[in-house]
Amino acid sequence: MKTTIFSFAVLMITLVSCQKESVSKKITDETNTTTSAKLSNIKARGYCSNGCPIQEIAFIAGQHIDAGTITVYNDADYIYVTYNTANGYVLTQTHLYVGNCEAIPVNKKGNPVPGQFPYKNTHNNITSFTYQVPISAIGMDNCGCVAAHAAVVKLDSNGNVIDSQTAWGAGTSITPGNGSWGTKFEYCTCSGGQ
Repeated sequence: MKTTIFSFAVLMITLVSCQKESVSKKITDETNTTTSAKLSNIKARGYCSNGCPIQEIAFIAGQHIDAGTITVYNDADYIYVTYNTANGYVLTQTHLYVGNCEAIPVNKKGNPVPGQFPYKNTHNNITSFTYQVPISAIGMDNCGCVAAHAAVVKLDSNGNVIDSQTAWGAGTSITPGNGSWGTKFEYCTCSGGQ
C-alpha cells in the first residue's frame, strides 16, 4: 500500500512539473549532443518545468515484445525513472541501476545481476512504478548509464498468468559478446536554463 501511495504521489508530481508533447524529436541540449545511432530507442517526450527533456525509452520483454516504456528525467535533486507497461503486461518486480556505466553489477561471466542493482522492488501486478534516485548517483560528469530491468506478466481476464517475461529498457548490451541480452542506455542530467 505504501508503494502504491508513493508511486501515485511521484506520478502526480511528474504530471504537475512536466509537460509532455506527442511529437518525437532528437534529444539534444547544450551540454550533451547524442548521435542518432544512440537515439534509435530514445525519444524526447516534452520538457520539465526546468527545461530538461523527458526521455522515453522502449521497454522490451523477451527480447522482442513491446512491453511499454521507461521514462527518465531529472530535477535539481533527483533522477526519476518510471516503468510504464503496455499491451497487457504488468510489473511483478523491478530492478534499477543508475550510475557509472562500468560499475553495473555483473557476475564472473559478465552477465548483469539485476538482484544486485541498488534499487529494487516487488509489485503486485501494477502498470506503473517510479524510482526517485539522488542525482549524485549519476556521477561527477553528469553522465552515466541506466539499466532498467523488470519481471513482467500478462494476465487473462480471470487474472491468470498467460505469459511471463523479463524486460529491459532498450539500449546497448551491458556486456557485448557474452550472450546476455541485458541492456543499458546513457543518461546525462540537465540543470535547465543553461
